[in-house]
Amino acid sequence: MKHLFKYIFFLAIAMSSIACSSDNEEVIINPGGVTHVFYKNADEFALTYDTAGTVSPAIRNQAFDLYKQGQWIALEALFNANNLNGGWPPANGGYNIYDDVPFLAGQKFDRYSGAVGNYDGNGIPTLGGSFTSPIINGYVYTFTQRALNQPENKYDFYYEIDVLNNLLPFKSQVGDVIPWFNQAGGGKQTMWKIPIDVTTGYQKTWNKLAQEGYIKITIKKSPSGKYNNLVGTVIQQ
Repeated sequence: MKHLFKYIFFLAIAMSSIACSSDNEEVIINPGGVTHVFYKNADEFALTYDTAGTVSPAIRNQAFDLYKQGQWIALEALFNANNLNGGWPPANGGYNIYDDVPFLAGQKFDRYSGAVGNYDGNGIPTLGGSFTSPIINGYVYTFTQRALNQPENKYDFYYEIDVLNNLLPFKSQVGDVIPWFNQAGGGKQTMWKIPIDVTTGYQKTWNKLAQEGYIKITIKKSPSGKYNNLVGTVIQQ
């Protein structure tokens, strides 16, 4: 019994919250699922949702504390009550963030979206955006794990993106998905740090990256049902 008590005592210590800091991140172990915090302080964190600098220090500190603790319901309520970030989550919707992660040939990702511009169903749709979910060992994250802001049937396209080589001239930021918009979250997300296309002045589309030989796109379904005829379409160089 004495040894059992000692075991329980040390186990309780090991499972308690531990915080430490470094030049790049603060490490926190707690029941909210946050294992490390990418942002050094409340002001750096606020740059993800308050670029104009109008939010009070008190709200900034409260938001940062809730984020570090993984108190997602309370954080979303705070954002909604104070009209922060147009209702969108902070930190690009991610936590446990790692930056400047390179892409490797053979990696596979997926994404829900509509077409860029006014697509009328003729020809190949132009697809754009930055955020994907990784497909790891064949596992596809559920729709609710992605915490998107619309129902699944509002998206015209669901497609997979295959990385074809190791030469992508940009990197990514990866993290876990914050529960938001009444969605479960908790999936993984990859934000592609795609450069600007000098010919358009806008971020390069997935089609452009495919044209340049970096990726292959495969349309897997049309959740809205509008473009079922395009299921199976491959966009590649």
